[in-house]
Amino acid sequence: MSNHLTDIIGERGEIIFELAVTHYQTFGYPIFKPVFLGEKWPDIDYYVQLLQIEDITPFFFVQIKSTQNDINNKTKKLSIRLTKEQRENLFKMTAPTYLVGIHEPTQRAFIRSVHTKPTQGIYQISLKYELTPNNLKVLHQEVYDFWKNTVYKPFTSAFL
Repeated sequence: MSNHLTDIIGERGEIIFELAVTHYQTFGYPIFKPVFLGEKWPDIDYYVQLLQIEDITPFFFVQIKSTQNDINNKTKKLSIRLTKEQRENLFKMTAPTYLVGIHEPTQRAFIRSVHTKPTQGIYQISLKYELTPNNLKVLHQEVYDFWKNTVYKPFTSAFL
């Protein structure tokens, strides 16, 4: 596959993710605001802020992996490639982090949390966690609960 086609598949994957995460029809309003960080950011592609929250501003990070590989309907998994080093970099971030696999031909997005210390890369994502309205609601609650129960501001600073 040429580099140009690989770039196009990646760019389309980013658009597919944005469309999936900004779905609003079920809720009557969007519940996430994704911000693309650009190609210069090595470990993450998106900062995603939760909307419709008044007391805090929760967010999470996403790495996108797009593929044209066939979906394996037997194992119910999508094959992607996130190296151990990439997974470790996501794990080290002090915020919720997720890997989203995009099946570019069908324009479907599947999400997986990166919250445990990695021993290897990630090479498959379950089809169970497609970014459907129901799973978007679960994701929103998961990230909100994390920030609601986390001290996210310092109590002091040298710069008063």
